[in-house]
Amino acid sequence: MKTAAIILMVLALAAACCLGYALFNTNLHVVGKSLEVLPASQRTAEFDALKTAVQRQSLLGTVLKTGDIGPAEDYSYYIYTLRLENKCLIPAEMVELQIAPIDSDVLFYCDTEEKIIPAGETRDVWCVLLTKGTPHAVRDIYVTYYLWGHPQEVRYTYDAAR
Repeated sequence: MKTAAIILMVLALAAACCLGYALFNTNLHVVGKSLEVLPASQRTAEFDALKTAVQRQSLLGTVLKTGDIGPAEDYSYYIYTLRLENKCLIPAEMVELQIAPIDSDVLFYCDTEEKIIPAGETRDVWCVLLTKGTPHAVRDIYVTYYLWGHPQEVRYTYDAAR
């Protein structure tokens, strides 16, 4: 009887440790992996496709400024890549990036396929920002996802100088 009580206490303690770990590690760890800045004139075909999608209101992304988009020489692409590490015991589902814009930002779009980060794994995700001119690259990026069906959000300030 004494042996059974000790085994049950050890199992209860192990279950409590797992539950505590799950409760205190219910967020994604976000690290800025890279930032690539390209003039839009280097990718004119993509720029023209984006311009057409905005005019037709069919962009799979977020339009930040209304009105006509000028020539490609006036714009730049900022391609942000973040590394997301799921330290939780359950998968992070429906992972999505959103950029907090500044005045010169025109639109942004991200990978459109559904992103699920299994427990204990790491994934790289990207988002492309089209901006007028070449302003500073510091942006707040919000990573939203679901754990156990509940929405979660992490704010990450991307600053290449850090």
